Amino acid sequence: MRRGKLWKRGAVLAVVTAILLSLSTSIVMGAEKLTVSYNPMPLNVPSIIMKEKGFLEEAAADVGLEVEYKAFLAGYQMTEAMAAGELDIASVMGGTSTITSYAGGRELQIFAAYGQSPAGFAVITKSDSPVASVKDLVGKTVGVPVGTEAHFLLAKALEESGLTLQDIQVANMLVPDGVTALMAGHVDAAVVVEPVLSKLTTQGKAVVLRDGVGLMPGLTVMTVRRDVKETRPEVVAAFLKAHMRSLRFMAEEPEETIELVSKETKLPVELVKKVMTKYTFSPQIGPELLAGLEGTASFLEQVGVIKEAVDMEGLVDTIILDELEVE
Repeated sequence: MRRGKLWKRGAVLAVVTAILLSLSTSIVMGAEKLTVSYNPMPLNVPSIIMKEKGFLEEAAADVGLEVEYKAFLAGYQMTEAMAAGELDIASVMGGTSTITSYAGGRELQIFAAYGQSPAGFAVITKSDSPVASVKDLVGKTVGVPVGTEAHFLLAKALEESGLTLQDIQVANMLVPDGVTALMAGHVDAAVVVEPVLSKLTTQGKAVVLRDGVGLMPGLTVMTVRRDVKETRPEVVAAFLKAHMRSLRFMAEEPEETIELVSKETKLPVELVKKVMTKYTFSPQIGPELLAGLEGTASFLEQVGVIKEAVDMEGLVDTIILDELEVE
């Protein structure tokens, strides 16, 4: 009897061990994850197409990876996630956020541009405001998120009118809060971005004092954790291939693109069409964009957001993109 019990216990143990070994083997053999940020707004069309059509999943599978998307509300949250090893690639990040994080010691790099939309940024006021131009903002309060592309636009718009940030009162607030404050009469103007900009002007609630055309690049970039790029460059290449496939789809299937964007963002089709005309999506970073990044870095240093000049050669590395384009 004792031998029978021992035999049964041994058999059960063997079965449990086999199951555990099987489970551990499946974990070991399972694909690693590629974590990527996903923010459809303000109007990140290539990201929407990439996700909805499964282009990144296909490209990642070729290098043995599964894709995990993560949503973030702000650029600094992405860089903190990168620092913690919880995010590999930030698909879309503002130039200011990237420069600020890099200057703060974050180990990230720009590997391509995402898009430009200088017309997607604007200094606005209420439609019934006595403020008729940027020059009229002297002594007035403007709501703007400090240390961002919007802040940069405000400074350039003031400079164009012979003014500086010292000539106004800056209220540091996120864009949605700035809009709320403007409509409530708590600030005299605000800097906003699309699609909020088009919504307010179409509804007749606001007028544009100055947009970013000719003043700032309105640049967003793609960034990656430096260790990912250095140890797994094929991962960055796979991401770029999926991104460029999305750009081709946008060019070849414009109507379906608009439908997918409208569905994902919950924006009306006509508003999507209007806002999309303000965006240019191209991964190349030429001399003009590099100069724009340098100008942004100088501004951030000037207003005290960063403490010293940024090494652009260390921040920007497009070698993987350049090699793909040669192929």
